[in-house]
Order: sequence, then C-alpha cells, then structure tokens
Amino acid sequence: MVSTTTNSQRLFRSASDFSIQHASARVSSATVRGNDLRICDNPASTERSVRALSGAFSSRVLILVIAMVVAVFAVACITPCSAYAKSYTCPSVEIDATAAADGTLSVAETRTFDFDGTFSAVWWSFDSMPSSECKLAVSSVSMTAEGGEAVALPEVEFQRAWRESGGPAEPAFSVDADRKTVYVFAPMADARIDVSLTYSISDFVQVYDDVAELYWQYVGHGWSVDSDHVVASVSVPVPEGVDARTDNALRAWGHGPLDGTLSFGGTGVISMTVPSVKAGGYAEVRAVFPRAWMTDVSPSSPAVHTGERLNSVLQDEDRLANRANAERIRSLALIVGCLIISVVVIVWALVMFFRHGKEHKPEFDERYWRDVPEKGVHPAVIGRLWRWNSQSKNDLQATLMHLSSIGAVRLDAGSYRRPKGSHEETVNDYYITRLSGWEDKVAGSPIDARAMRLLFDTIAGGADSLWFGTVTQYGSEHPEAFMNELNGWQGVVTAETNKQDFFEAKGARYQGIMFALGGLGVIAGICGLVFFDNFIPLIAAAPTIAVLFIVGAVMTRRSKHAVELHAKCEALRRWLKDFSALDERLPTDVKVWGEMMVYAYVLGVADEAIKALRMRMPQIVEDPDFMPVYYWMMPHYYGTGMGASAMNSPLDVFTAMQSNTVDMAKAAMSAASGGFSSGDGFGGGFSGGGGFSGGGFGGGGGGAR
Repeated sequence: MVSTTTNSQRLFRSASDFSIQHASARVSSATVRGNDLRICDNPASTERSVRALSGAFSSRVLILVIAMVVAVFAVACITPCSAYAKSYTCPSVEIDATAAADGTLSVAETRTFDFDGTFSAVWWSFDSMPSSECKLAVSSVSMTAEGGEAVALPEVEFQRAWRESGGPAEPAFSVDADRKTVYVFAPMADARIDVSLTYSISDFVQVYDDVAELYWQYVGHGWSVDSDHVVASVSVPVPEGVDARTDNALRAWGHGPLDGTLSFGGTGVISMTVPSVKAGGYAEVRAVFPRAWMTDVSPSSPAVHTGERLNSVLQDEDRLANRANAERIRSLALIVGCLIISVVVIVWALVMFFRHGKEHKPEFDERYWRDVPEKGVHPAVIGRLWRWNSQSKNDLQATLMHLSSIGAVRLDAGSYRRPKGSHEETVNDYYITRLSGWEDKVAGSPIDARAMRLLFDTIAGGADSLWFGTVTQYGSEHPEAFMNELNGWQGVVTAETNKQDFFEAKGARYQGIMFALGGLGVIAGICGLVFFDNFIPLIAAAPTIAVLFIVGAVMTRRSKHAVELHAKCEALRRWLKDFSALDERLPTDVKVWGEMMVYAYVLGVADEAIKALRMRMPQIVEDPDFMPVYYWMMPHYYGTGMGASAMNSPLDVFTAMQSNTVDMAKAAMSAASGGFSSGDGFGGGFSGGGGFSGGGFGGGGGGAR
C-alpha cells in the first residue's frame, strides 16, 4: 500500500459540494483542529444501559449535583439579602452605665460602624421607656475615625424632614424628642468609625415597697444589622461599705442570646458580654436590690410604686430560666442527635464500602500476559473496561484498526485537486475502502457492523470508500445526523459492554444513595443556618458529608470477571512495553502482532510497542500482512527532496479530524437551537427574655442611611 496521486481524480462540482471519482467521496475544506472532546451516549441506548457507569461518576450523580446546586441557589434566592449598593456592620459595642440613687440611668455607649459605601446619618431609637414621664437627655456625641482623634459634634435643632433624608450642612447631632431618637449627621464613606453617645434617662429605676428594679434593654431589637462583641456594664447605687452580694441583696439576670454571660461583684457593677446580638434581637439586664439604696428618690416620683415586687420578679425569672435551660437542652440534644446520626451514617458508609465497594482481588497475578485479554471481547469494550466505562474518541479509532486487522477495510493515502480561489490546490489525505466480503468479517459483532454503517452507509452515502475529509464535510453539512449516528455507535459499544457485566450494580446503587445523602446533608445544613440561624447541623454534618462523597466516589467496583480481565490487560500492557528486553521467544505470526497493536493502542502504549517491535523483530514490521494495522501508526511522505511534504499518521489525523468535526457539529446544533452563552439573679448565662422584643426598657434600636 503506497501513496499515489491519480490524474483520474477530477473536480466536477462546486467547492461547497464536490466528489472525487476515484473514492466517490465528498471533501470539506474545513481546518482540522486537535481538540479533545468526549462523545455522549445515545439516549436511546442509555435506557438499555441502566447498570452502566460513566467513569467513576454516573450520569445520575451529575443530575444529583445539578439538583443540589439548584436547591442551594433556590434557598439563597428566597432568603433576604443585603443590597449591593452599600452596607454597614457593627463589629463592636461598648456600653458603660450607672444607675443613680435618684433613679436616673446615665449611659456612655460607643458603637463601631464599618461602612461600605456612602452614608450621611446614623441614629439611636429609645422607644421603650418605663413611663411617659421619663426624660431623655443627650449630653454629648463624638466621632472617632480609625486611627484618629475624637471629634465632638455640636447639637442642632431637629427638623422633621430629617427623619427620612437630609440633615444639617455640617456634622452635628440632633434629638427628635417626639420619637425619642438621636440622629448623628456626618459624611461617612468606606470607613470604620466609632460613634460615642452619652445620655441619661430620668426615673428609669422603678422603686417598690421591697426592692428597686432596673430593667434595661441595652441593645434594642430595632437594629437592622448584627451587633457583635457587645461588652456592657451597669453600676447600681450600693451604699458605701455595703457588699452587694451579702444576703442576696443584689440579684441580676441577663436576657437575650443564650451564649451571653452576666456577673457582678460586691461593688454592684454588673458586667455583661454577648458575642453577637443578631439583627432584630436584643440584649437586656434585669436587677433588683434593696429599696433603701435609692436614697435620693422623691416620694412623688413617677418611678415610685406601691406594693411588693420581688416575688413577682423571682417567679418571672424562674419561668424564663426554665425556658432558657429547656432551649439549651434542646440545643444539646440537637448536637448529640446530629453527632449520633453522623456516626451511624459514617459507619454505614464504611460497611457498605467493604461489602459492595472494595475491589475484588484478582487470582491472576502473573507479571506478563502474552495474548489478547479475552477472545471474543471487542477491543472497544476492553477500552471501556480499562477506563471504567468512560467513553473516548479513541473507541472509534480502535475499531477502525480492528476492522483493518480482520480485513474488512483497507487504509490508503492519496491526493486530489480542489479549487482554492482562482486556482486549484492539491490536498493530501487518507481514505478507507470497504473490502469485498466485509459482511462476513463483521458478522456477529454489532460494534463493527454499526461502525461500517456509520462510515460507509451514512457518511459516504453508500460508496465503498471515503476520504477522511469527507467526515469533516458531512459533519459540517449534517451536524445533527452526524452526532446521532456517532452517539448511536457509542450506544452500541455501551450495550456490548453492559452484556459483559463488568461493573456491579449494587456498588453503583449505593454510590447514588451516598451522593444523595451527602447532598441532602448539605441542603439541610444550609437551611438550618439560613432559616434557623443554627450552624450546628452543618458542622455536625460536615465530616459525614465528606465521608459520603469520598466513599461514594469509590463505591463502584468491577465484577470478579472484570477484575481478572483488567489484571490481564495490565499484564499485557506491561509485556507490550517490555517484550523487546525479555529473553524469551516471541510470536512470529504477523496477524497476532497486528491484533496486539490494536490492544497496544487501546491500552495507551502503541508508540512504545511499535518502536520495540521495529528493534526486536523488524521482519514483522516489514511484512505486507502487518501493513493493514501498522499503516494506521506511520506518518506518510509525499514527493522527494526540497519539495517533500509529510502528513501525520492516520491515527493522529483521524483523531484531530473527529474532534474537530464533533466540535463543529455541536456548535452548529447549538446555534440552530438558539442557545447563547451568558455569565445570622446571681450571674451566669442569659435567658431568652420576656417576649418577642424583650421586657427591658430603653431599647429600641437604630440604623444608618
């Protein structure tokens, strides 16, 4: 088989649709590119291939992953999200307060704002007071930029229009007395600023016949952002020389987030810390102490009440403490429950792996195998076994080499003329010819028969030969038909692979279950975090999810038959690489070597094998009967001397051509379908408080604009 250029090859139709008389084939002028593109299963054959895996991950896993992404995206979409234009956070809050003997509460609060964007005002609301007679008085407001010095702001008279927008021309603060709101006006942009507010509220401590009560919500429920790292303290008027802890004189409780803490000492300073008060949440302190400590309260003060208060407070706090402790027990039960479930699922996954996922150990343990892996099993099916049933463009090339080896087709090189602009050019190409008696050669092999139909009946239009370029032209002119036929052929390979029962169904089934459980764990954890502000399920589930996905990825295993066959493939591959250095008698049958080269290509060692064969047994390479297979691996040269030109080997050319054609066909189909590309009283823990917004006074909230 030598290269020839025949004068009888004449152009007789236009460049867009012309035929070569010698090969009866249409040729396209499309440029060949070497893109590596996987071919997908034919949907019709997929129904017959339920047990098959596509590599280590089945198509069901891909669907599951897509479903998980959609679900998580949906969860994100239905939850509130911050505007992208501008936002702010409150990373730190420090509060120091003093309850005076006349009932006045004096407070110094410094709240840190971290602005992202441009803002012009921040405000505090004090919409909950013990009585309407309580008076709010603001002593001072100052601002401190990060790394700078405090700047005191002047007070200006409030204008109602400023409630919605606007403000004074210069930085200042103003008090909306009607709504008990303090506004701080200043230009603030992309900066971290401390705003300090000093104020007092008269008649805040309520006085009864037995005790005085301080009930103060120091972080109100009206803040629209989280208040993080809250540190607060309040001093009660302990008489000089008195220990507040003696005879339970002072009792104090904290309400709000259950991870908050409260403590106090003999001096009467009550200290509270809260890691974070979520937006819409609150933090408050309630304290009772002897009425005798309120030495400066006027009997006519609106804060003075008749009757006793202590027993009512103790009953109320006992109820709140029980509720808070029950919530803590539920949280602990949730943690324990999640951990138990996680451990059970992990143990189950490992047991299923050792039962249905751990690879069988082959009985074949020899280093070399000097024969085909198994008689009667098509090389393309062996390729699927080698690649864990993943498809490859090389499946078709291996089949073409096999067809050449059995004498069903012949490969030749040639050239033809085609118009290019105002002149003609010579195109060097390879062509395949269907040989007489091919029907008997492919009888009993659905893979070979369907490949012949794809090449000669569909692409060549019934002709007995076709140029490689014909494949490109056909894919360009009939992209959908080309992809349908190519996918149909891959479907036949899948069906023939399934007949061998190489891959156990149980492993694949448990793989799907593990991925489904892992996906549900991700969704449940995210939902718990987003909807219930509870990260415990996600943390507890994280190791389980990791184990499920890791173990699930290796759950698929090959059958005992497949493991034995794969071991022989490994031994054959090893022998094809090493035979030239082995001191042993090698086969002399040319047809055996032709068949071996097909498997060398399937197993990825064709170049090493052919080089070793040239060196060890050059007579085999030179034998004409070896040429049908060897011709696929050798480059071809045209002309002599300075005018000589070369083509890559037919395998390289066909691989690049096939990838390019599939690429073009898919692009054409995508364009035709209109698809476009785009782009959360003696100290101790907090209780929950008395209702949605707490029971303390003084709180309200605040904001920024």
